[in-house]
Amino acid sequence: MDLSTTIHLLGETLGDVLRARESVALFEAEERIRGLAKSRRSGAPTAPRDLAAEVAALSTDAARATASAFAVYFDLVNLAEEGQRIRVLRERERARHPEPLDESLRETIAQLKARGVTAKQMAALVAALRIELVLTAHPTEAKRRTVLSKLQRIAESLRRLHDPDLLPREHERETAELRSEVTALWLTERARTIRPAVTDEVRTGLFFVDTVFWEALPRIADELEAALREHYPEVAAPSTPVTLASWIGGDRDGNPSVVAAVTAETLRLHRGLAVERHRRSLQDLARRLSLSGRRCPPPAALTAWLEGRRPLPARVAYLEARYANEPYRLALALIAADLETASQEDVTTRLLDDSPYQAHVTVDELRTVLDLIAQAIPPILARDRLRTVRAQVETFGLHAARLDVREEAGRLTAALGEMLETLAIAEGFAGKNARERTALVLRLLTAGAPKPSELAAAAVGEASAETWRLFRVLGRARAVYGAEALGPFVISMTRSAVDVLAVLLLARWAGCASGLRIVPLFETLEDLDAAPRILTELFALRVYREHIAGCGGEQMVMIGYSDSNKDGGYVAANWALYRAQETIARVCDEHGIALTLFHGRGGTVARGGGPAARAIRAQPPGTLRGRFRLTEQGETIASRYADPALAHRHLEQIVSAVILASAETADRPIPAAWRGAMDAMAAAAHEAYHTLVERTPGFLEYWRAATPVEEIGRLRLGSRPAARRPGALTRQDVRAIPWVFSWMQSRFNLPGWYGLGTGLARSPLDCLQDMHAHWPFFRAVLDNAEMSLLKADMGIAALYSDLVPDRALAARVFGIIEAEYTRTRDAILQLPAGRDAPPSPRPAGSRRSRGGTSPRGHRAHDQRHRRRPAEHRLRRRGHRSKPRRRRHSGDPRLGGRRPCRRRLATAGRHTHPDRHALPARPASAALATVASGSRARCSSLPINRSVRCRSSPRPLSVTADGRRRLRRRLRTLQR
Repeated sequence: MDLSTTIHLLGETLGDVLRARESVALFEAEERIRGLAKSRRSGAPTAPRDLAAEVAALSTDAARATASAFAVYFDLVNLAEEGQRIRVLRERERARHPEPLDESLRETIAQLKARGVTAKQMAALVAALRIELVLTAHPTEAKRRTVLSKLQRIAESLRRLHDPDLLPREHERETAELRSEVTALWLTERARTIRPAVTDEVRTGLFFVDTVFWEALPRIADELEAALREHYPEVAAPSTPVTLASWIGGDRDGNPSVVAAVTAETLRLHRGLAVERHRRSLQDLARRLSLSGRRCPPPAALTAWLEGRRPLPARVAYLEARYANEPYRLALALIAADLETASQEDVTTRLLDDSPYQAHVTVDELRTVLDLIAQAIPPILARDRLRTVRAQVETFGLHAARLDVREEAGRLTAALGEMLETLAIAEGFAGKNARERTALVLRLLTAGAPKPSELAAAAVGEASAETWRLFRVLGRARAVYGAEALGPFVISMTRSAVDVLAVLLLARWAGCASGLRIVPLFETLEDLDAAPRILTELFALRVYREHIAGCGGEQMVMIGYSDSNKDGGYVAANWALYRAQETIARVCDEHGIALTLFHGRGGTVARGGGPAARAIRAQPPGTLRGRFRLTEQGETIASRYADPALAHRHLEQIVSAVILASAETADRPIPAAWRGAMDAMAAAAHEAYHTLVERTPGFLEYWRAATPVEEIGRLRLGSRPAARRPGALTRQDVRAIPWVFSWMQSRFNLPGWYGLGTGLARSPLDCLQDMHAHWPFFRAVLDNAEMSLLKADMGIAALYSDLVPDRALAARVFGIIEAEYTRTRDAILQLPAGRDAPPSPRPAGSRRSRGGTSPRGHRAHDQRHRRRPAEHRLRRRGHRSKPRRRRHSGDPRLGGRRPCRRRLATAGRHTHPDRHALPARPASAALATVASGSRARCSSLPINRSVRCRSSPRPLSVTADGRRRLRRRLRTLQR
């Protein structure tokens, strides 16, 4: 089946389900809306009015059911397209054989070989290679784990249906199974009825570890080793080039639900997954390695280990009697029995009490036995399943994913101050200046620690008691289960060196300081600028240098993309992040300390998102050096890693990009003219952004009325609140994710581009063109902003602006935003269209829905309007502002390395033909002009999740043939 056939199969299956489980009327209404939306996109003159009337006529229940029908349909079409991408990748790899696939590890290593990278240089590069993905539970994933599981099963069913060797009866059985799964998906509540608990989020993260990462990460290690063996046979490959960590259950910043007991339970869940997966693997391996001890004698060390474990457990003794002289089976069965016993441990209780205890099995024991077996058996067997099991033990240990802990610096300061006051050491610690606090903490670090009983008694307040319980859990986990289970301690809102020293002091008192990586997180523009000074102060302290030496001479520093964008706007944040990386790396070099930059990226461009490989290659030269750590947040985990084949492709691209970027040197400095231009652009863009969000009267009222930020706060997407403090939302209090989401849902997409047009106007065109042609960082900034502009839609944004009760305020603020949109669009269009990109796995002509568009924008705005109080609607009736010229932007879902210039050039140049003929009711006016075409990554939220939906109305002048040409040009945008 080709893509079109697959989409029709899924559409017909869903249609059958709707008719059988709901009503024929619902199905027919959905089809009429889809057809009208398609007609509207094709430019039919009466389609917008008819579409508005059709949607407005729906009752609330019918609208919700229709929205759910489209949401399910979008999910199904996404699966079809993902399957097609996988098939195209496989066909491309088959066609290119024996040449490697683009952006594969084989191609990357071959490319470096061709450049003249020596074996010694390559050995140093791969020896330093440490890439770690950090899963987070930021509330951007709307799908329940139950829904994700059903979608995976539907994808598997589709793969089986594509098997050309299926018999007719087998095809009928698979088709029936597909219909069954789609029926179950339709009848499953998509929205959560209660806010998920932290442990629910932990289990969702572990779902991906179990179903995808467990096999994918060892495969990456195997392919890197194969590439090195081909081109650098003398270079040893790293055993774990990519590892996994998680914030879920350890991120306390702004989430009161994450307490010490939850962190302990999280560690139990992590360990439980790893223990159970290894137990099953070893049981299977034991059956495979039924080698006779006579024909393949075991090493003496393995025999001695077995003898030292007698008497054997009953199950293992039975196996010894049944399978005499099969020592490898016996050794593996014995370790599997140890793991089975370990799975019964009450890990949470052990972590929360202080009674003496020792873990039943350690990862070192697993490594030892597996290594002994690998050395003794024939190499062809050692390279088979045993190799995979060893790689999984190395990658996941007995912890599955290292658990990071994050806490806000102010809370740590307050907790330490309360404890110091109770211990009669110092009063008013939190109120002292940074220099006084630093001197006090340094004195305490060189003095003896108080007794544990005194420290427990000193934490008298709930906040300080909870902080101390956290450190005690960390100390206990390290002592009982090993340091491998724990990741770094991240300090958000780090403002001074004493914030880091306070964590070091508490960790020493709790007995978990040795080897603990303490990571300052710099988020706002001011903090990013202060980062080099803070690190210089830390590195000048002997006590901290000694601590760094115990961490392998390495300092990890985290930089935040979301809050820096919310603080200073798109251009200023990107430039501040770039400069901060350069200066942080320089400070570490001056002090002889290895640096690992931890990138707190989100899924959207405003939060550091975009194509991962391009972002890695755009980092300042000389800052990676093989060490790279980044967050995978919310919905990006499912979009990148739900399918094993696509997950492998994404991981391969990340590793390839890190290797290539690490091979680059900083010998070629950035020209002073470019830096001056970026300084001027950032300053102008920052001024424009702050003029809008801080100095425009009534802007907050406009934001709260014109975007669904309040509705987002009520959604049960995650365990963490939308704002840091209760009460009326302000820009400072709202978290970066709801801030970005609110602008995305209403299709302004403002945080991803605002201020860029003003900034670009500050530099000569020839300078900008030179920067774009030769500076990957600047090119990535413009590429991502162009993508954001294409996802924005000023026409739909105008309709959301109509929800603002104060019409003068709405006209004033929207006018400012629209003017900057036009300015930014026109400035970008003056630059070159970028270099040609290789074709993407997504085939030309692929599509996200049958109708070519979706009425989701109609329903999104209409339901938002329906939720507004009745008095608000009555107040608005008959008070429409002067009709505005409707702006249309392009269609970013088409793919491509550079977003389409022709699409962007026509954005905003077409007046809607029926704009002046619309009914007076605001909701109807909105509905009549919002056929947003939201197709990809959609959910059943009552608002338009355009952060996941890659589409917008196309300009009416673009023909179907022109659209196909645009699609071919853009096909790698979402790669």
